[in-house]
Amino acid sequence: MILLTTVCASSAFAQLGGDGYYRVKSAKQGRYVSLVDNRGSVNPSTTSADMSALRTVYGFSRVVSDPSTVIYIMKYGDGYDLRSQGTGSYDIVSYALKIMEVEEGIYWAWATKAGMSRYLADETISWMWGESDPRRIYGNMTNIEVPKADEADWNIIPVSQAEGCYFGITPDVTVGDSYYKSFYAAFPFAFGSAGMNAYYISKVDEKKKAAVIKELTFGVPSKMPVIVKCSSTDPANNKLIVGATTSGAASGNLLKGVFFCNDVSNTSHRNVVDYKASTMRVLGTASDGSLAFVKSSTLKYIPANTAYINVTADAPDELKIYTQEEYDALPDGIFGDLNGDEKLDSKDVDLMVSYILKKESFDSAADLNSDGKIDVLDMGILVKEILKK
Repeated sequence: MILLTTVCASSAFAQLGGDGYYRVKSAKQGRYVSLVDNRGSVNPSTTSADMSALRTVYGFSRVVSDPSTVIYIMKYGDGYDLRSQGTGSYDIVSYALKIMEVEEGIYWAWATKAGMSRYLADETISWMWGESDPRRIYGNMTNIEVPKADEADWNIIPVSQAEGCYFGITPDVTVGDSYYKSFYAAFPFAFGSAGMNAYYISKVDEKKKAAVIKELTFGVPSKMPVIVKCSSTDPANNKLIVGATTSGAASGNLLKGVFFCNDVSNTSHRNVVDYKASTMRVLGTASDGSLAFVKSSTLKYIPANTAYINVTADAPDELKIYTQEEYDALPDGIFGDLNGDEKLDSKDVDLMVSYILKKESFDSAADLNSDGKIDVLDMGILVKEILKK
C-alpha cells in the first residue's frame, strides 16, 4: 500500500484543460480504455476492485468509431468522475478517482480509502507482441498497490479534429453511393465533415411497410439514437464534433438505443440486449436495395452503440425508409388489409376478431364503416371484400 501523503499534490485537472472529452491510453501498452459494462465494485477491506467493466483496445483504427472509448472527465469533489456510455466511475464503484500528472503527458489514476490507494493499470504483457497474441489487441484493466516502472502510466488525450485524436463514424449500410449507420452515444455531437446528416424515426406504419425519417438540424443531443448518413466509408471523412452544443432532443423518436453488448461468461458482467426477430427491426437494406429496417437472420444481440425499432409480431420483414413527403405520397393500400401483407385472407379475419374481442388495441384501419367502433358490422364488410376476390 502507499499512503497518499507520499504523493505530491498536482493541478492535473487544469493541465488537462478542465471538464471535457478524452481518450485514455496506456503509455506502455499503447491500448485505449474502453467501457464495455456498467457494473463493478470495490472491497475496501482488501483494497481490491472488480475492473471487468473496463478493457483496453490496441490500435487507433479500433477506437476511432467506438463511443465506449470516449471518456468525459469531470471534477467531482476532491477527485474526478470518468463518464462514458451513460455511466461513470463514481456510479460503478462509488469512489471519485484521483488523477495526477507525474511527468509531462504521463498520468496516474487511483482510488483511495482511509489513506490507502489502488492504481489503475493495463495488464502487463510479459512476452514479445505478435499478431497472434490476442492481448496485443485487447487487454484487461487491473489495479495495483504501488506503480512500478511504467505499468500505471496513462496518456490522457483530448478528443479533437486532429489526426489520431478525432472521432469518426464507420458506416455499415451501403445504398448506392450513400452510406449509413444507426448510432447511439452518450455524448452530444455535431458534424465536423461535410456531407453528413442525422435522422430519427418519427413514424412506423406496418401496413404500408414504411418507417418515416426526419432530419435533425440542430446537432444530436446526448443519449439520442439516430441514423447517420456518412460522406464515405472512411471514418476520417466522417468526423464528429464531440461535445458540441445542441438544441435539445426531438420528440417522438421511435429509435431505441443500446450502449452495451458484453457477451461474457461472467454473469455479473454479461450485459446484452437480446435480438428478437419477431418484434425488432434493425437498419439494413430491403430486397430492392433501398434503405430499410429489416429482420435479421444472423443477429443474436443488438450491437453496442446502435439502434433498433420495436414492431408488432405481425410486422413485415422489411420497413422501407421514407421522408415525410415520400410517405404522404404512398397509396393507401388494399381496403380491409389489416395486417399489411397486401392481400385479403383469413389472417385479416383473425385480426378483426381480435379487435372485436378487444384482444388488440383499437386501430382505425379496422373501423371499415367509420362509425368509431369495431364490431360485427366491420366484420361483415371485411368478409364481403374477401368474397369479391
